[in-house]
Amino acid sequence: MTKLLKILLWSVASFAVIILLAAILIPVFVNPNDYKDEIAQQVFQKTGRTLTIDGDINLSISLPLSVSLELGKVELSNAKGFADKPFAKMDGASLYVAIMPLLTANQLDIGEIKLNNMVLNLIKNKAGKTNWADLGASSTDTTEKSTANKATGSGTDTGQSSAQASIPAISVQGLTIKDAQISWTDEQNNQQITLSKANINISELIEDKPFKLEIATLLDSNNPNIKGSFKLTSSPVISLSKQLFKLPETLLTLDVTGSALPGGANKTTLGGNITFDGQKQQLDINAMKLSSYDMVVNGQFLASQLDQTPQFTGKISVEQFSPKKLAAALGAAMPAMKQEKALSSADAQLTFSGDQNKLNISSLTANLDDTSLTGTAAISNFQKPLYGFDLKLNQLNLDYYAMAAPEKKPASKTPVAQTKKSTTSTAAPIFPVETLRSLNLDGKLTIGQFIAGGAKMSNVVIVLKGKNGLVQLAPLKADLYKGNINLKTTIDARNNTPRLKIINELKGVQIGDLLHDVSGSQEMTGTANITADITTLGNDKDRLVKNSNGVLKLLVSDGHIKKLDIINTLRKAQAMLKGQAAPSQAQERNTKFSELKGTFNIKNGVVKNNDLSSKSPIMELTGAGYADLPKEYLDYTLKIKLLNSLKIDKNSQGTDFKDKEIPYTIKGKFSELKEEANISRVLEDQAKKKLEKKVNEKLEEKLGDKFKGLLKF
Repeated sequence: MTKLLKILLWSVASFAVIILLAAILIPVFVNPNDYKDEIAQQVFQKTGRTLTIDGDINLSISLPLSVSLELGKVELSNAKGFADKPFAKMDGASLYVAIMPLLTANQLDIGEIKLNNMVLNLIKNKAGKTNWADLGASSTDTTEKSTANKATGSGTDTGQSSAQASIPAISVQGLTIKDAQISWTDEQNNQQITLSKANINISELIEDKPFKLEIATLLDSNNPNIKGSFKLTSSPVISLSKQLFKLPETLLTLDVTGSALPGGANKTTLGGNITFDGQKQQLDINAMKLSSYDMVVNGQFLASQLDQTPQFTGKISVEQFSPKKLAAALGAAMPAMKQEKALSSADAQLTFSGDQNKLNISSLTANLDDTSLTGTAAISNFQKPLYGFDLKLNQLNLDYYAMAAPEKKPASKTPVAQTKKSTTSTAAPIFPVETLRSLNLDGKLTIGQFIAGGAKMSNVVIVLKGKNGLVQLAPLKADLYKGNINLKTTIDARNNTPRLKIINELKGVQIGDLLHDVSGSQEMTGTANITADITTLGNDKDRLVKNSNGVLKLLVSDGHIKKLDIINTLRKAQAMLKGQAAPSQAQERNTKFSELKGTFNIKNGVVKNNDLSSKSPIMELTGAGYADLPKEYLDYTLKIKLLNSLKIDKNSQGTDFKDKEIPYTIKGKFSELKEEANISRVLEDQAKKKLEKKVNEKLEEKLGDKFKGLLKF
C-alpha cells in the first residue's frame, strides 16, 4: 500500500514537473513566428491563396495546462480572377484554452475570444462564380464521407447516442468582434451590400446557463436602395449534450431609410422566444411580436417531427390598426371616399395547423370597420392545391367605400381630335384564363346584408366551385326587395375562348324600390318576375355582348313607367287636332299598367321581341322590335289602343281616340332615344268622319230623310 502510494505521488509529481517544464521551455525553445512562412506555404498549396501574417504570433502555456494564443495582423488574398482587395483580413485576435478540464472532466474551457477590425469581402462575378467556392470541400469528399457513414452505420440511433456521450461540456468566457465589415458584391445584378462597424458581443458562455448576445451593425445597399442599422439582442441557452437551443427574450430591430422602401423609411421590430429541441425534433416560437408600418402582429408557432413528417400549429393576431393610415405610411394614400371613416379600423385573428401537404385555418375572425368576417378555410395538396372555405360576413356595404366624386374642371374650349375607333378589340381580359384552369376550389360564402350601387340584398348565399378550368357560381341566392334571386353562372375556360352561361330567376321583386335605391327615383314600379337563360363566349366586354344568345322572359304586374311619355304625346296630338293649347307641363308623365309581359330572344347580341303586351285602365299595349346591343341602337314600335277618351286639362273634353290603334315608336341610339306617336292614320279617320257628316247633312237638307246617311267614305 505504501509502495503504491509512493508510485502515485511520484507520478503526480512527475506530471506536475512535465507541465511546469512545458510551460517554461516551449515558449523559450519554440517560437511560432519561425513557422510563418511554412504556414503560408501550406495555405498556398491547399488554396492557391497568399496568407500574410504581419504581426507576431504569441503562444504561451501556463499552469494548470492552459494555452494562450495572440495573433497580429493577418490577411488572406482573394481567389484568382477577382478584385485585388483581400478576401479577408483582421488587425488582431486572441484565444485562451484550458486543457486540464478537458482531460479530467470532459469539459472544454475557452477564455474570451477577441477579433479586431475583421474585414470579409464576398464577391460573385459576372459569370456567376463566387470567390469562396474554392475553399469548400469537394463533392467527391462529401460523397465518400456519406458513403462511409452509411457503411459503418454511424447514422443509427446507437451511433448518435455514442456521439452525444462524447461531446464535452463547453464554456466560453466570451466573444468580442469589434468594428468588423462584411461586403457582398454581385457583379451580375450590379448589387453592393455592406455591413460596417459590426460589433458582436457574447458574455460568458456556459452550457445550460443563459448568456448575453448582442449584434449591431450598419447596413448600406445600392440594390435595393436602403441604408440604416440592424440590432439583435437575446439571452440564449445552449446544451450540446441535450441538443437543446433556446433564444428567449430575442429582439431584432431594423431601422432603415431609402427610395426602395414604401414611404421612404421604416422601423421594424421582431421579438419572441425561440426553442429548438434536437432530440424531439421540435421548433417552438412563442410570444412573437412584429411591429412595422403602424401594424402589430402577434403569434406563436410550433413545428414537430422535423426529421420525419413535419407538422405545425400556430396562431396569428393582427392588432387593431387603420388601413388608411397604413396606406399613407406606405406612400400609397387612399383616394378620397364618400365616407371619411371608411378604412379607419381593422384587425384579424386566425388559428392554423398543417403539414408539408396541407394547411388548415380552423378559426378565422377579421373586422374592417363595421364588417365582420368569420369562418374556416383550407388548402390541401400543395402540388395541385385544392382551396376550400366556409366564410360568413355580417354585412358588406361596397357603397361605404365608394370614391368621392372628383372636382369638376372647366370644359376645355380646344376641340378634341376625333380618332377612328379600331375594329380590333384591345380591351383587357375579363377572365384570368390560366388562373381558372389551375384553380381547384370548393367554397361557400354567406352575407347577412350586401349593398352595392344602392341596391340591397339580404341572406346572400354564394357557392363557388372550380376545377380544371370549369368554374361555377351555383347558386347565388338572396332576398331582394320583397322577392328573391337565384343565379347560376358557369365559366368554362377549358378551351381557347372562355364560355359563359347565366341562368337567372327573379321572383316577386319590387322594381320601384330597387330603382329608388339605385337611382334615387322610381322611373318604373311593379312586381317583377324575370327568367333568363343566356350563353356567350369571349374574354372582353365587346365580344361577350356580340356573342350573346339566349332567351329572357319578363312579367311585371301593377306598375307604371314615368319616362314613357305615351299619354302626354297623345294629349298633344289631341290639342293639335282641336286647335287648342298644348297640355300643361305640370301634367305628370305616367304610363300605368296592370300587367307587362314579353319574351325576348337574343341572337348574336341582338335582342328581338314580338309579343310584348300590357294592360292598363286606359289602354291596351302591344309591342315589337329589336335592340342591337353591340351598336347600342333601339328600334321598337308600340301599338296603343285607348280604352277611354283623353283630357288635355281638367275642363277639356275628350277626343274620340277610343278603340283606335295608334303606333308609338321609340328609336335611336341608347343615349339619344326619340319617342313619337304616329297619329296620321287617326287624324285621317277623324277628317273623313267630319267630311262625311257635313256632306250627309247637306244631302238631308235638300233631299229629305230618305237620303239620311246615304254617303259613306
